[in-house]
Amino acid sequence: MGKIAFFPQDLIGDVLVWANLPKAAAKLFEPCEVVVFCTKGVAELFECMSFCNKVVVYEPENQWSREETREFGRFEAVLNTRYDADSVQRVAALDHNRAYGFESFAIPEAVCEKMYSDYVPLSRWDDFQLRRKTSVTEQGAELIRLFAPDYHCSFVRFDENEFAREMPGPTKTPRVVFVIGASDPAKSWGLENYLSLAWRVRAKGFEPLFLLGPKERGLASRILAAGCVAHRDTAMRRNGVREKRRGPVPLRAGGSHAGFALESCLPFRKLAGYFSREGGTECVVGNDTGLMHLACALGTPSVTIVPHGMHFTWFPYETDERARHICLAPPCASPLCSNDCSELAACSGKMSVDRVERAIEEIAG
Repeated sequence: MGKIAFFPQDLIGDVLVWANLPKAAAKLFEPCEVVVFCTKGVAELFECMSFCNKVVVYEPENQWSREETREFGRFEAVLNTRYDADSVQRVAALDHNRAYGFESFAIPEAVCEKMYSDYVPLSRWDDFQLRRKTSVTEQGAELIRLFAPDYHCSFVRFDENEFAREMPGPTKTPRVVFVIGASDPAKSWGLENYLSLAWRVRAKGFEPLFLLGPKERGLASRILAAGCVAHRDTAMRRNGVREKRRGPVPLRAGGSHAGFALESCLPFRKLAGYFSREGGTECVVGNDTGLMHLACALGTPSVTIVPHGMHFTWFPYETDERARHICLAPPCASPLCSNDCSELAACSGKMSVDRVERAIEEIAG
């Protein structure tokens, strides 16, 4: 049996929208074993995918020894979706028959010609030609088409994952989860909007749950003081990395909501449980983040607030009668929008609470 090596990127969203790549390669080279080489932050995602046979975690600052690469064995093919020079050095260190990757500013044409059997050039990896005219998943599919020209992937299917094994039990009250974090301030809808929306969904019989990352931890007291959540309404994780869990952290504030728990460093399996319909979640609402991609990949109805024109190709996830995904963008958004727009910083704020509430009513319950 042969082996395939796969180097994914570090961001949750990128991992999920390109999750079909190692699966497709495994079928094209079957029978084979898929070995994923990744950083710690996304390792658990691949551990939950049944078509990944082995996950090797590495630290970019630490190069492999000759003994380590010898233990990996020989690979029929290596697929590198990363754009950093370190990944190319690791590909070169592996014993392999062929390798495929992307040209980038850190991996110029001369390096690609030397290191790869074939590669996707920058001229084809063009933001307007690909991102504006097809899905992000089809961008990644360009790598597979280097050796399988007829390959096509319009959506990501997660029917073989094991995410829901540690889900919390169903809640008595149906839940709406809010993912309020954002990697860029321009992607944030704003806490006040989420608090206003939380009051509205509670009035309709839903239990609001705010999911907070490390950057949003300081907002917990404001959420608590607003009075729209009760007790264990806030959960936390840290950079996607499974670490030592902390116990309940009491937060003092006035009123009957004087204490609720912050759960730090949630593993992906339990985080997925907060997103699952079987666990009581009717809808997930949030900014353009990797965690919203996780909610979509799990088939949970979701409303993603996406700045400028990215909503046209944001989610490549299969939908059915139980799982619908809505991307909301400003009325002025078009496929021609770019990061150079002078109004980009105000994009997310152009979505009204009324509009997001209507989207929830459309897909939840």
